[in-house]
Amino acid sequence: MKQLQQICVKLLILIPMFLCFGPLGAISYYDNGETLTVMAEKGLNLRDKPSAKGKKLTQIPLGGQVKVLSKKETKPETIDGIKGYWIEVSFQTSKGYVFDGFLSRLPSPPKQCKGLKDYLTKSYGPSKLETISMGDYEGKSAYRYKQSILYMTEGGDTFDLYFPEISMEEMYLLGKLCREFTGDTFTLDGSNAFTAPSKNKQELMIRIYQDENGVTILRKDL
Repeated sequence: MKQLQQICVKLLILIPMFLCFGPLGAISYYDNGETLTVMAEKGLNLRDKPSAKGKKLTQIPLGGQVKVLSKKETKPETIDGIKGYWIEVSFQTSKGYVFDGFLSRLPSPPKQCKGLKDYLTKSYGPSKLETISMGDYEGKSAYRYKQSILYMTEGGDTFDLYFPEISMEEMYLLGKLCREFTGDTFTLDGSNAFTAPSKNKQELMIRIYQDENGVTILRKDL
C-alpha cells in the first residue's frame, strides 16, 4: 500500500510537468502565456484557422514577438523540412494561428547579421575566454557567453558552437539567418545531422547535430 501511495505521489508530480510542456516540434518546450520570437526571414503568416489554408490576417516580421494563447496539440505538419504545430497566439492587437516551427525563445538576429560570433556578442553580451575541461573539448579554449553558450575556435574560420537547451531546427534557423550557410530545407543525413557548405568558404562544411547529452552543436570545419 505504501509503495502504491509513493507511485501516486510521483504521478501527481509528473502530470503537471507534462501538461505545461508544448507539443514536441522544432522549438524546445514552451507554455501558454510565453512570448516567442519569429525566426522566419520572410516573416510568419498569422491565419484565422490552424492551417496553411486559413485566411491570412497579417504577416509577422522577422523578430516580431507573439504571445502563446493556446497550444492544444494538433496534427503535426512539416514546412521546409521543419516539423511543427499550429498554435493560437496574439500579435499586437490581432489574434490568430501560426506555425510554431519558426518560433523560438532565442533573440532574433539582425537582418544584416555578419555571422554567429557577431550574433552572440550582440545578443548575449561580452564573453569570457577560458579553458574547457569537458569531453571532446578537454583543454580547448572557448568564449563563454550567458546561458553556458560556448564558442570554441582554434583560429581562422573554423569553430564549434555549443548551444544548450535549443533544438537542432532552432540552430538551423539561427545559422541560416546569420548567413553561415545556404539552403532552404532542413534535412538530416544518415548520422542524424544537418550538413551544408559554408556560405563564405565552400571548402568548409557546416554540421548541426546533438551530442550524447542532447546538447545542440554547430560545427564549421573541413
